[in-house]
Order: sequence, then C-alpha cells, then structure tokens
Amino acid sequence: MKYAIFDNQGFPKAFFDDEIHEQIPVNAIEITEEQWLEFINNQGQRKWDFAKNDVVVYEPPPPTPEELKAQTQKQLLNLEKQRVNDICTQYGYIDLADVNIYANQGDSEAKAILGWYSTYDDLIWNWIDQILPVTTNLQSVDVKAVENDLFNQSITISPLP
Repeated sequence: MKYAIFDNQGFPKAFFDDEIHEQIPVNAIEITEEQWLEFINNQGQRKWDFAKNDVVVYEPPPPTPEELKAQTQKQLLNLEKQRVNDICTQYGYIDLADVNIYANQGDSEAKAILGWYSTYDDLIWNWIDQILPVTTNLQSVDVKAVENDLFNQSITISPLP
C-alpha cells in the first residue's frame, strides 16, 4: 500500500510504500496506486481533498495585477540583459564593465556602445515606470515585442558603431 502525508492545503509532502518502508508515520493517509500516480504524474497540479478522501485537480488562482506587473518587469529586464550581452559579444567585449574600461581609455567604439546602452536602458526604465503601471491587460503584452521596439528606438537615437 501507498501512503502520503499532506500539508494543510492538501499538497503532498511525503510518500511511503509499505513494501519499502518498515515504519509508516501515524499521520500518513493510505492512498491507492492510482492516486499516487496522479500526484507523481501531475506534480503541483493535484492536491488531496480531505472531505472527499481523494485527489482533486488544483487550479492555482490567477496572478494579481501586482504579480503580473512584477513578472512583466522581470521579463523585460532579463531581455535587456540578454540584448546587452549579445551586443557586447558582437563587438568583442566581455561585458559592460569591459566596454567601460575601453571607453575610459578613449576608445570611440566603446564610447558609442555606452551611449547606446544609456539610451536603451533609459527607454526600458521609462517603459517600466510610465507605461507598465497604466497597462490594464498585461496578459496580452508581448514583452519580446516591447523590448525589440525599445531596442530599435535606442539605435535610432544612439546608433551602435
């Protein structure tokens, strides 16, 4: 027989099998092989209904508007980081710190890249500070398209070398 221990919300914390474990905790609930497989094959998507003594589908609540805004901001900043890393690699630099070293030595290419980055970063943060707070349907926002548009704006304003 299989057994499980669940948290207060019905999510499994531990499984036991009397063919493997010599001692089964007293607070473990006996479950069928099929119920155990439901948990194993649908991790995070099933929970135990204590009233029904059975597995039920778990549908997490939709994210709050604040959570969606935080997720969108994080996605955009990650795309910015990827773009900057790609630009640095394209021009033969390790990272922005490396670009900065060359710019401080008077390298015009590095100065142009830093100028572009300053514009690009300003556009990213302007979008985060000005557009993101008033966007009502964040689930329809294509963050990659937003980043690409901001990148194109940035190279129009401060062209890359």
